[in-house]
Amino acid sequence: MQMNRGYHTINKVIACVLSFIFIIMAIAVPAHADEKQVETTPSRLPLSKLEETIDAYVASYEKYTAAVSVVAIKDGETIVNKAYGYADIENQRKADTSTVFEWASISKLLVYTSLMQLVEQGKLDLDTDIRKYLPEGFFKKLKYDEPITLLNLMHHNAGWEDQTATEVYYYDENENVDLGETLRKNEPKQIYKPNSVVGYSNYGVGLGGYIVELVSGQPYYEYVNQHIFEPLHMNDTTVHPTGQDRPDIVQRRNEVEGYTKDLKRIPENRVFVTFYPTGAAIGTAEDLGKFLAALMPVDDSHVLFAKRDTLDEMLSTSLYYDETSIPRFAHGFVEMEYGVPTLMHEGNLKGFSSKVVFDPASKFGMVIMTNIAFEEIYYYGLIRKIFGNSTYVNSVTSEEGGYFQSARRAASRFTDLFRQLDITKFSKAELSSLYNVVEHNGVIEKISYTPYMDYLPVSNLKVNLIVISFIPVALAIIFSLGALIGYIIRMLLYKLKKRGNFPTDFDKYHLAIHFAGVLLLINLFIILSRLPSYPAYSSLRINLMFNLFYILLAVGYLGLLIYKLRKSSYSKKQKMMYILSGISAFILAAFVVGWHLYV
Repeated sequence: MQMNRGYHTINKVIACVLSFIFIIMAIAVPAHADEKQVETTPSRLPLSKLEETIDAYVASYEKYTAAVSVVAIKDGETIVNKAYGYADIENQRKADTSTVFEWASISKLLVYTSLMQLVEQGKLDLDTDIRKYLPEGFFKKLKYDEPITLLNLMHHNAGWEDQTATEVYYYDENENVDLGETLRKNEPKQIYKPNSVVGYSNYGVGLGGYIVELVSGQPYYEYVNQHIFEPLHMNDTTVHPTGQDRPDIVQRRNEVEGYTKDLKRIPENRVFVTFYPTGAAIGTAEDLGKFLAALMPVDDSHVLFAKRDTLDEMLSTSLYYDETSIPRFAHGFVEMEYGVPTLMHEGNLKGFSSKVVFDPASKFGMVIMTNIAFEEIYYYGLIRKIFGNSTYVNSVTSEEGGYFQSARRAASRFTDLFRQLDITKFSKAELSSLYNVVEHNGVIEKISYTPYMDYLPVSNLKVNLIVISFIPVALAIIFSLGALIGYIIRMLLYKLKKRGNFPTDFDKYHLAIHFAGVLLLINLFIILSRLPSYPAYSSLRINLMFNLFYILLAVGYLGLLIYKLRKSSYSKKQKMMYILSGISAFILAAFVVGWHLYV
């Protein structure tokens, strides 16, 4: 009996101790466990409410929406895959998860991935001059002797001027688009030293795709099909220049219309990309989600590469903003600081906008695809809601702002004039909110307004000279228009009432040059008005040829004027009028030549 009582006493003590432990665990452990179980997006939105949040967001912007497809990936699994709105508003054709969108510039990620696959195999080296991989004498317009590497192509800092929009797109699917020949024929001028300036370059990434062709021995699109699409079971995507290898996908793409921000249908919104590896991919958002999931494997699996280290290298920082430790590019992937560090890329094509953003650390990412040109509500707004805001604040010592021009410009093409009109003035406060500002001793050398390109300072003198250069042009146009109207009135008066001076033999040339001057002005307005619709270069060739014709006409008029003034006898008034006409023609011709408005 005594032993029994001792046994029960021990049991009571043990029970009390265990109860105390359970109470402590109930207080401490469950709270911690719950915290672990609640997974969130980078903006601290619970993943359990993600779909509901997206639904509510889309509903609140329904009247501004054509079609939008959203895919969210977490730990290799698709947790959201939904489509909203209309692929074709006019015919009330709703979008669904099988709707095919344009990847646009997100296609470039396929180039970077393909290059890294070949680097892994030892067939390419990131730091080797790419001329080693290209046919001998491929480049004709390089200005600098410095090597151009694959990293330069990935970082958009090989130094090339930008191609005009008219050179990047074409509309005839039967047009010959041999990649190597197209790149050779459309080689841009090198206007910056390699590694000095970031200027987004479709040409450079197109070269990367061509190098994949040369090294692999396959057309680029076949290489991507075999080494990316097939392993990832991306059965609803093609990167063929015109999609002819997958007519079923093309048919689905053609059922989708493209729209402006105010939902006006964009005619001829099916365009083809000249340097097609840079933007030719079309497919579903779900397929792009598969590619995104492969970039964030949940374990040591690595479908895209033989070694996990290669994937890790591709997604590691390869370029920082100048003189900072702020990441800019990870082998072509843009690095962006939202609520967490992310990798992303954007795409814009005629009538389509797309974006992919992901956080490799938490293995969470999103795909957004729309059929709206330069869309912002989802492209920026929804991304901010899910990932948080992105801002880099700089300490700017410069007392003033200044004028800046994008490094991405067509310096020797007819669009250079229109780029010059895009010179932007930034105040000191605005400069402080940019991604990066490089300055020495209070003098700003360049700014990074977007990750994709630098902006270079433009002196007040240059800005004033550009403005002043338009004054004589405006006067020349006014003079030509006035002289043309005056001549017609004078001829009418002479014929009707025999009043006014009798026309001279030179008046027909005088009339022709002024008439051509007025047509030149109209022609320039036509070119300017057509640029936003991405016309094919071939469709503008006649406009540019007319500008060239005007130059020849002006030279011919000046030569004839000099000859006539020496050989013929005209009144002082007539001589003055003819000389002013010559000056007017010279100003307009110089304007066309100076701004490359004929090429």
